[in-house]
Amino acid sequence: MVHEIGVFPEFDADELSFPVIPIFQYSSSLKDEVDSGNLQREEALDLFEWMLSIREFEQMILALRMQSYEPLRELDFQYRGPTHLSIGQEATSVGGCAAIAYTDYITSTHRGHGDGIAKGYIAIRDRSEDELKEWINTEKADSLSGEELREEAKQEHIYRTVAELFGKEHGYCKGRGGGMHIADFASGHLGANAIVGGSVPIATGAAFTSRYHQDGRATLCFAGDGAYANGVVLESLNMASMAQFTNELAEKPFGVPVIYAVVNNHYGMTGQQKGEVSGVDFIARRAAGFHPEAMHAEVINGMDVLAVRDSIIRAAELVREGKGPVLMEFMCYRYQGHSLSDPRNEYRHKEEEKAWKDIDPVDTFEKQLIEAEVAGEDDIEEIKKQVSQRQEVAAVRAAKSADPPASEVTKYVFSNSTCDEVPKEFSDVRVLQDPPQHERKDGKITMRDALREAMAEEMMRDNRIILYGEDVADYGGAFKVTKGLIDTFGRDRVFNSGISEAAIVGTAVGAAMSGLRPIVELMYSDFEFMAGDQLYNQAAKWHYMSGGRNNVPMVLRSSTGAGKGYGGQHSQALESHSTHTPGLKVVYPSTPYDAKGMLKTAIRDNDPVLFVESQNLYNIVGEVPEEEYLVPFGEAAVRRKGEDVTIVSWGFVADLVPTAADILADSHGIEAEVIDIRSLIPLDLNTIVESVKKTGKCVVASQACRTGSYTAEIAAQIEEAAFDYLDAPIERVGSEDAISPQSEILEKAFLPDENNVVEAALRACYVEV
Repeated sequence: MVHEIGVFPEFDADELSFPVIPIFQYSSSLKDEVDSGNLQREEALDLFEWMLSIREFEQMILALRMQSYEPLRELDFQYRGPTHLSIGQEATSVGGCAAIAYTDYITSTHRGHGDGIAKGYIAIRDRSEDELKEWINTEKADSLSGEELREEAKQEHIYRTVAELFGKEHGYCKGRGGGMHIADFASGHLGANAIVGGSVPIATGAAFTSRYHQDGRATLCFAGDGAYANGVVLESLNMASMAQFTNELAEKPFGVPVIYAVVNNHYGMTGQQKGEVSGVDFIARRAAGFHPEAMHAEVINGMDVLAVRDSIIRAAELVREGKGPVLMEFMCYRYQGHSLSDPRNEYRHKEEEKAWKDIDPVDTFEKQLIEAEVAGEDDIEEIKKQVSQRQEVAAVRAAKSADPPASEVTKYVFSNSTCDEVPKEFSDVRVLQDPPQHERKDGKITMRDALREAMAEEMMRDNRIILYGEDVADYGGAFKVTKGLIDTFGRDRVFNSGISEAAIVGTAVGAAMSGLRPIVELMYSDFEFMAGDQLYNQAAKWHYMSGGRNNVPMVLRSSTGAGKGYGGQHSQALESHSTHTPGLKVVYPSTPYDAKGMLKTAIRDNDPVLFVESQNLYNIVGEVPEEEYLVPFGEAAVRRKGEDVTIVSWGFVADLVPTAADILADSHGIEAEVIDIRSLIPLDLNTIVESVKKTGKCVVASQACRTGSYTAEIAAQIEEAAFDYLDAPIERVGSEDAISPQSEILEKAFLPDENNVVEAALRACYVEV
């Protein structure tokens, strides 16, 4: 719903045309580049050294798996872990990273060692000597300068990369991520990703941050051809291309500054992109489906480091001018199989492999260096020797280095930190008008208004908070929770997305990892499954997989239906599912007071928070102070004191339990102690256990289906902590193990109500029901 842009019936006969997508247009040689001044001699030698360094690193892995890596033979070191090698693809990594600044971002893939190595070398090239000394952080480095210092930095870079591959404490991610998740946030490397396509929405979200801050940064997103058959990737391309970023709706028209680098090595695992698993000869064709300029797409010879570099220089210029997004497809080849367990000959033949090896990017560039008289054979041999020694020293050092302590296996699951004070540069908030005001009657407002008030207050406090999702802007969300916020904060901070749950959550992850604090909304909890990978594999895991080096401060608001006849795909209570993913905080308030206080806490938390809201509670009224307050996570609320039975609940059912407690007291003389946990992860087990020790009996109730419900987890923890105090089995209440039906009669039978809670409490108290 955008009043500024009308949509009227227009059926004039016409034709659609699409921009021409250039393929393989680059024709310069190294001599041409040097003679024209586009490339300095030192830069050319860097390109060769960096490609060679990637080749050495990958060949080390190959030799380790074959138990033939000589430098580690005496140590009897056994490498364990994945072996997704990028031998043959070095030009894409080096050419791409060489064309951007170290302050720019990259994201990478499960085959991403080369991308990380290249980005690290760029950082070493661009950092000042003081920055390098601080980064290396050793007494030896403090005494060095010039080329000696930079060589020391290169040694440290390769060492930290190998150490991460080996799962060591000194690795870039302290051994928690490993080779498929290696990241170096200090150099702008936001991480490799073991989920094919998983990093593409993260890159898009990082570019959202740069667009919002207007900081001049570009994001270079490496992803293979296989990723571009993945739904979240296509969703991300669409989100990056949304017209509202560049048309009259935008306060500052500026395209999303992301460069999608399609590393097309022709095979997903064994599936061949051309002629088998896709319907196009070049993936670049797909760009025309997302953007009127076809995302400025080109197809590039990915075996030519100069062609790659040239294309990314031009792409970076475009996105820095606000003309993004850009898509570049690099045609290249991986010499090894998907991993070293892949025999290759079952799906490709030796003639094909030989044809690609004949144009090997490292060997070809070496010849050009000599032909262009940029380097002599002695220079080449010296670089090779230096790179080989650097790799060997790093491998031995890493193999001997310390493992992470076993006692720290859960360290970094959560940051356990909050933003208590907003940095000065983000506390100056510009508004278009005053935020929505909510008239209180006897100090009371609805839960809907309490939630809106929480978001408005936090957005007034911190300029880094943005809000987006389906229909949240002018319309105010499906349940009007965000109504009016766009009028206060404008479309740069409050905007609609397409119906793209995976990309909504994934871009929020990237935005959070790069400095924003996004709030995103899913209309129904049922849609969490659409966003599952980005919520459970990305948002929840990156603080841990980075070794605590980066936070993911984002809030996913998700509403739970039921009781309205919406059937099986708009009525599920799925919070129990989310509690099984370490790294994700899960909260579900039942009162307006808690809703506001806990949402404010969630927004200030530096961990990802799934904030569950019951649609059935949006209209309930409760006291909500106008003054500032927070409700902490991990502290249950005792709603009613009692001596006979403990009733534990949360969310929608927690609103029913007080009525059940009244029935128990008035009709049966049973005084129930009512506990609303409010926060599922973290859980306040102590309050529950202390109550059970007093009452000896317990009922745990929620809206979730009984089988697999978090009620069972709480019951188990009670038994572990207070078994000797229990006088009866713990009773559980939940929805039937069925699909939520449309029929009103069936739905009433399906959902728990206060009578179910009463009956469970009577059973716990051995009263005949």
